[in-house]
Amino acid sequence: MSDLCHSVHRPCALLSPYVREMLWIQSSHPRIQVLLPETTLTLMFRVLLPETTLTLMFRQTGSVSLHGSALSSAILSGLQPQARIAQHSSGSSMVIVRFTETGAAALLCDRVDLLYNQTLALDSVLPLRLRRQIDGLQTILAETPDPQQKISAVERFLVSSIDPRAAAPSQIVAAVQQIRASNGKVPIAAIARHAGMSQSALERHFSAAVGASPKGLARLARLQHVCRLWDAGLSLTTIAFEAGFTDQPHLSRDFRAFAGSSPAEFFRQGSPRNLPTFYK
Repeated sequence: MSDLCHSVHRPCALLSPYVREMLWIQSSHPRIQVLLPETTLTLMFRVLLPETTLTLMFRQTGSVSLHGSALSSAILSGLQPQARIAQHSSGSSMVIVRFTETGAAALLCDRVDLLYNQTLALDSVLPLRLRRQIDGLQTILAETPDPQQKISAVERFLVSSIDPRAAAPSQIVAAVQQIRASNGKVPIAAIARHAGMSQSALERHFSAAVGASPKGLARLARLQHVCRLWDAGLSLTTIAFEAGFTDQPHLSRDFRAFAGSSPAEFFRQGSPRNLPTFYK
């Protein structure tokens, strides 16, 4: 049996505007989630890519810590400006929900930007009407051995919890789509004009719904595109041009600011990167 088992699920139709994908992950051995693996460690590694959406995690077994601090069994993580290190104990299992860029707003009914660079216990950020449901859901997840049934339980929770009235405005959804379609290369001023908003209004409403500024999301989308171009076999010089950087040093500076290493160092170690499954 593999040390790491996982499955990926598309959300049901009711959730598809809000949830990008759902994952079940179980590992029999300790593992460390890092952007670049430390060569002195002998644990299992999983390389993380710049993430452009909020992530919800329900842990059933084992423990997870972030930079040495233990995490709650149900957490919500906002967009992050830099890579982080998470340690998973042996025998850990969890269900992970990756929202669409604008999807979390309909669950939180609040400003998503308050979660920027934060990872918090879910019951501390949900509306009061939903907090008492978390324990019941965790009990179901712990008592249900089948991964598909776990996913279905989380889906039922999300369907009953999401408020479409709190969804992001259509102009913001369109702005996100422009950023993704261009891999972060469309100027923010052009996006604001297309949305019929001033740039300051776009940035204010965008941050409240997405959890990062348009420029911040564009930066993460561009770094994701860099990884895709490298996997396609392009050189760093070509990648810098194709991804919209002024030159290769510009690419290296931006990449190092997120990853803590140059692109060459990052790609040399060759571990798998978790590109969003349904965006591949």
